[in-house]
Amino acid sequence: MRLMGEVSSFCKHSYTAAKLCSYCGKRLSYFGGRSDSKIRDYIVPLSKGGVELPENVVASCKECHVLKGDYLNYSLLPLFLNRPRLIADIRRYLREVRQVVSPRTSIMDFHR
Repeated sequence: MRLMGEVSSFCKHSYTAAKLCSYCGKRLSYFGGRSDSKIRDYIVPLSKGGVELPENVVASCKECHVLKGDYLNYSLLPLFLNRPRLIADIRRYLREVRQVVSPRTSIMDFHR
């Protein structure tokens, strides 16, 4: 039980201290409304059964957060405890999305 508490504490601290997007590596801003604003992102989206625990949270830029949406590779779900592998899969997915989406497209276009 103590180990889980330590993992939770580490993950919470990691999010708070994060200065880079977990997915693209962009430097994060603490000012809202910008594409590089720091956003709390759930590795396994709440809409897909994810839980509001620090272990399921990473720091993300607004662009990656919007592009990721509620993406989840169900084949990796049994590996939920393998957080680095899930994050690597999300990075791969976002690279593919960025190849399809024009670089001039505003992320706000996805909200329409």
